[in-house]
Order: sequence, then structure tokens, then C-alpha cells
Amino acid sequence: MEETSSKKNPLIYFTGVLILSAVVTFFLIDKCSSNKNTAKQDDRSKISENLDSMNQLGNMEEGDEAIAATPEELIGKIREIVLEANEAGNAQALIDYLGKTNFTRAQAEQLNRLAASSGLKLDPSNPFSRVADYPNRWSLNLADKSKIFIDLEKTDAGKWQVKNITLPKTNQNTLNKALKNEDQQELTRPLGDQSALIAIKQFINAITKLDAAAAGRYIDNSQVSYATLAGLCIIFEEGEYTLLKEKTLRKMFLRDTSSGWLVRLKSKNTGELAMFSITSKRNDIDSPWQITEINLDNLLADYTQRVLGGDIYYSPLIKNPKGGDTLAIYFDLDAKDLTARTKRQLTIVANLLKTSAEKMLTISGHTDALGSDPYNLSLSRERAEQVMQFLAENGINKKQMEIVGYGKSKPRLPNTTAAGDDSPAGRRANRRAEILLDF
Repeated sequence: MEETSSKKNPLIYFTGVLILSAVVTFFLIDKCSSNKNTAKQDDRSKISENLDSMNQLGNMEEGDEAIAATPEELIGKIREIVLEANEAGNAQALIDYLGKTNFTRAQAEQLNRLAASSGLKLDPSNPFSRVADYPNRWSLNLADKSKIFIDLEKTDAGKWQVKNITLPKTNQNTLNKALKNEDQQELTRPLGDQSALIAIKQFINAITKLDAAAAGRYIDNSQVSYATLAGLCIIFEEGEYTLLKEKTLRKMFLRDTSSGWLVRLKSKNTGELAMFSITSKRNDIDSPWQITEINLDNLLADYTQRVLGGDIYYSPLIKNPKGGDTLAIYFDLDAKDLTARTKRQLTIVANLLKTSAEKMLTISGHTDALGSDPYNLSLSRERAEQVMQFLAENGINKKQMEIVGYGKSKPRLPNTTAAGDDSPAGRRANRRAEILLDF
């Protein structure tokens, strides 16, 4: 019996081990299968979440685009967002909708402060209206009688979009209410050491788009004339300049409240280099940077040589005897009609003037010395009238413009040489109209 029992014990032990191994193996296989299924479910869940997020982003971008089929529809949408911003006390949604590139940092802060103080409340009886004598300009009429002007433009697809925004003058009493519980220094502090560079880049970006109005937001207009601004855009357009892809800006100096930069360009056709310099300043480290000087001597020299064939007297920018720059456009012999070139130049001027509806400008017409005095006097006035008419057709109120004809009485250059011979170059420079934009 004992011998039989001892033979059975190893068999029982071995059988038990096999059964236990089978159970463990089955458990491990089931666990792995469960983990794989869970992982697959997690992966599917993540993919689904990502797709949902992408769809939400796509919908958000499409819905937030400031574009509409009609001006009325677009202004109506802006009105709704203004009302929401005023109720929320925060204008960020409005800034995002209208486009951050339409605002300087100071203007964005102004909108947020107005919203925080309920200063964006609209006139309930007349919340918005079209501005008379200004095609495609609309006004959001605030309850305190101030206005936000919005210029619209039609896209190539036939839709309407925001082109430019002009905020009301800052009401310090209103802003102070919004600042009671805020840290004013934190609200207005520039963006670190890069703030000067950012301002210059935004200015140059506007110039390359020939948008003198947008560029004007970054200048101190008591130091830099509108004529210089428009002239720089004209030179960019006619000279076909592009920015260098590398080292476009070279820092000349950078201090707490002043900076100087070289802007490096090249000719689109020849690849030759050109440059101009910019100086900017700010009152203190908590104030925005403003451009106080634009030196175009080097750029004008290159432009004159390449585009004007060395004829420096045919430049769109001429020195005003009273100081500053004046814009000049030129006419053919005995002609009063505008050329394609002058129309391009005046379009840039018109876009700039739309931001200063309260300002006046003077347009003077001039002729060379050929012809009788009565004929030249009449022709010079007709040239000034042609300029005024073109600007009016492009959105400038005629009440802003004063015209005068001087005939041949104010030549830029002598019509004849010292020997008494005819001077074609002199007469060419004298057949012009001058636009005084230095307000």
C-alpha cells in the first residue's frame, strides 16, 4: 500500500502544477486582451476628441470672420458684438472680430477701458448710421455722443470687410472710472525690450501694403508729416521695393525712451539694395513707441536714379518753403487730366486722408511759362480741380479741400537756362499740382 501511495503522489503534484499553469496563462491572455481593447477605445476617444476640436476651431474661424454679403449685415453684426462687449465689460471679442491688425496696443486698451466703464453703450435711437459724403464709411453712435468710424471695402469675392477703424478721442474721465480697480502700469506697460521693434515692424508691414492710414497709427504726427507717410508708400509702390528676407532691420541704438533703426530693402527688378532710417521715441517705459523721424535721403536717391532716370525734380516729395514735405503730382504739356501714375498716388493719399475727416488740405495748381497768363492761370486751377475731384470720388469730403491756381507765378525750377534757352527739365517740374498735408 505504501509503495502504491508513494507512486501516486508525484503524479498528483505534476497534475496540479499543470492545472495552475493553465489558469495563470488564461488569466494573462484575458488581461492582455482587455488592455488592448481599452487602449483601442482610449485611442478612438482621443481621435474623436481631436476631430471635435478641429471641427470647433473650423467653425469658430468661419463664424468669427468679419465679412458679410452687405455693409448693413456686417455693421449689424459689429453692433451686436459691441453690445455684448459693453455688457461683459471686456472688448476682447470685439477686437478679435474686427482684427487685431486694425488696432494699436493703445487703441485696444482704449476699447477695453471703454467696455469696462460701460463706455461702449450705443445710442438706442440711432445705434449706427452711414456717414454722409463718405462712401463705405459707417458710424457707431455711442450714448455719450462720441462715434466710432468704420470704413468698409469690397473683396474680390464681392463680400464686405472692415478696412479701417477710427476710435473716438479718449475721454479721460470715462477712462479713469475703468482704472479705479486696475493696475494702470500693468495695463499700459510695453511688451518688454521688444516693444520698440514690434512697433517698427508693424509700421513697416503697413507701408509694404501701401496702407498709409494703418502706418499713421505709429507716428507722432507733430513730428512726421502725412506727406512723408504718403510719399513713402508712393516710393514703395513705384520703386517696386521689397524687404530683405534676412536682417531687414538693423538696430542703430536702443535706449529706454528712444531707438533708431535701418530698414533694408532691395529692388524687385534689379536686386540692388536701398535703405531708409527710422527714429522712434516714447515718454517713459509705460508709454507706447511713436515714430518721430523718417529719413528718406538714401531711398529717395535710389528711387530717383532707378525710377526717374536721375531727375530729382520729378520726385513725389518736395520740400515746402515753410518747412516739411509737400506731395507733388505732375502733368503733361497743356494737360489737366490725371495719368494712371497720378491716380495710383492719389489713391494712397485718399486712404490716408479718410482717417482725418476734420482736417483741411490745400491743393495748388501750377504751370510752366509757355502760354499766356490768363491761359496758365485757368489751366493751373483746372489741374487743382482734377485732383480735388479724384479725392472726392475716393471718399474725401470736398469741404476738407481748398484749391488755388497760381499759373506760372511759382515755378520750382527756371523755365529757361541762364543763357535764355528753353529748359525742358525745368518746365516739366513746373507742370504740377501740390498737396499740402501738413496740418
